[in-house]
Amino acid sequence: MNTQNHPPIEQQLDQALRTLDLDTFHRLGEQADRDDAAREARLNAPEALANAARWYASQGIPVFPLMPGEKKPFPGSRGFKDATTNAEQVRRWWTAHPQANIGIPTGGLFDVIDIDGEQGAISYRELRDTDVIPRIYGKATTGRPCSRHLYIAATGDGNSAGVWPGIDFRGKGGYVVAPPSRTERRYDWEQPLDLAGLKAAAQ
Repeated sequence: MNTQNHPPIEQQLDQALRTLDLDTFHRLGEQADRDDAAREARLNAPEALANAARWYASQGIPVFPLMPGEKKPFPGSRGFKDATTNAEQVRRWWTAHPQANIGIPTGGLFDVIDIDGEQGAISYRELRDTDVIPRIYGKATTGRPCSRHLYIAATGDGNSAGVWPGIDFRGKGGYVVAPPSRTERRYDWEQPLDLAGLKAAAQ
């Protein structure tokens, strides 16, 4: 069945609840549970990191491998300076190290506001309704509670630590860990990356 013209399942659930269509509400809820289970199985599969690395590269986002379960590049590598979109190189890296986390450089198509822990979350709550925080084109949870990566259009600026309490900035010369990498927890997209919007902003 073609569902491309249907609203997201969350909107359908809300509509069913507002109209008291409980049969539809329960059916959609069961479908959402099945979708969530399938997504979890896909992201926990042995090939999940390799597939994600290939997808990023196919979308024009350079990647490079990080140590499994860590944020650090492999010893002897050049870290983010090795990042590439070359499909064959990406395949070789993740064939050799299928559990390698995924690093992506900042300062190209996007920069990242790094919200770290409870103090960062407090700062973000105070700033998010002001014009200090620019438009967000993607939001990812990280390996720590209360932590987020906010993807914004590239500014041309470099890295800055402690721009606000608990908040760092990743720009030129920096990198972040990309979903579905794992450290303490799995990194995950809370708001999918809007590549079209980022590319339009860069023009």
